[in-house]
Amino acid sequence: MSLSHQEANLAILERLLEAVEAEPDQRFGQLLWNFGVLMPAEEGGIKDPYEDESIAILHRMEKRIQELKKWPHYKK
Repeated sequence: MSLSHQEANLAILERLLEAVEAEPDQRFGQLLWNFGVLMPAEEGGIKDPYEDESIAILHRMEKRIQELKKWPHYKK
């Protein structure tokens, strides 16, 4: 089953809330970067996520969260 934009957006928000709870000392920008919402650009800096579909961002976040769960300091 494919998620609508709204469903994917709500799932992204849920993951971000979990990230805030898991890493309460991180600033919001850090959370966006560390949990895969923002990505590095090829030329340096941050890639503009304007053209990224919400479902792609959600999949990227879920993959990143699975990677983070392997780290001993991850709290969730």
